[in-house]
Amino acid sequence: MAFPASMPQTATVAFIGKASEAPPELQGFINFRAGLEKRDLKGREPVAVLRIGSLDSYHVILLDKEPSLAAIEKELAGIDAVLDRMARPALEKAAGGKKKK
Repeated sequence: MAFPASMPQTATVAFIGKASEAPPELQGFINFRAGLEKRDLKGREPVAVLRIGSLDSYHVILLDKEPSLAAIEKELAGIDAVLDRMARPALEKAAGGKKKK
């Protein structure tokens, strides 16, 4: 018996801005992502925190290297998530307006 493919979860914007200005409840997610990338954040780096689905599951994107929207979407595809229609333009603007990379 074959199982149906799962539906991708929707990624919505929880926060976009400087790492130091993120709400306290998101700081742990930002620090965790920085640790995964072996980065020492100073607090002024731009970040995006996306809420995945309807649960308290978050995905952090460090925006200081200006990732393209296509690169962000590819990263989200790896966790079976897609940007919602409001997140796409907000991330495109925050990532420096780059569409392809």
